[in-house]
Amino acid sequence: MTAAMLIEKSRSVGIVLTLSGDTIVWQSDNPPEPELLAALRENRLSIIDALRMGTPPSSDSLDWLAQVAVILSTDASTLLEHGLVDLDDLAEQYRTHPRFAARLIESSPVWLRLNLGRGKTRELHAPEVLTNCVLTEVNKAGIPQIKHAPNWIAKRDAFYSHAVGHCKKCFPPASRYCPAGARLLALYQGALQ
Repeated sequence: MTAAMLIEKSRSVGIVLTLSGDTIVWQSDNPPEPELLAALRENRLSIIDALRMGTPPSSDSLDWLAQVAVILSTDASTLLEHGLVDLDDLAEQYRTHPRFAARLIESSPVWLRLNLGRGKTRELHAPEVLTNCVLTEVNKAGIPQIKHAPNWIAKRDAFYSHAVGHCKKCFPPASRYCPAGARLLALYQGALQ
């Protein structure tokens, strides 16, 4: 077990670890398990380093870590054990949304090796909408024409092509459109309902 995992496990059973010089002091209402005490003794130097680096992870950061683990379909100890999340991450990143950390972890070679070792792959965070779209040809403006696409896609593409693409009178951020842009927007919004 890593130092962070031991600190987390100690906290989960009600043990508070602090430093007094080069000595780890533990406080608890109940006596700890002998196995945990043995693990704390074996990893004493790394726990001292972890405690010196900063305060142990707060309950908010541990909740954040648990949410990241759920998104990745794993557990917090796996993330800590393989170095995918460390104490610095817990201290700095716990205020960000867990999905951002999960996306970053998924791009890590360690995570890819870990999942390949398990023979497991996971769906993306935001699965794409699958349609039976087939690109058939490119029109004069260089825009691919889609065959068998849902009605709203063609209307969206026409609106975007006009308002964002080439019309100098349309300005979507201010909701300002020329008559043709307003008509295309109405068609697109009507197709979504």
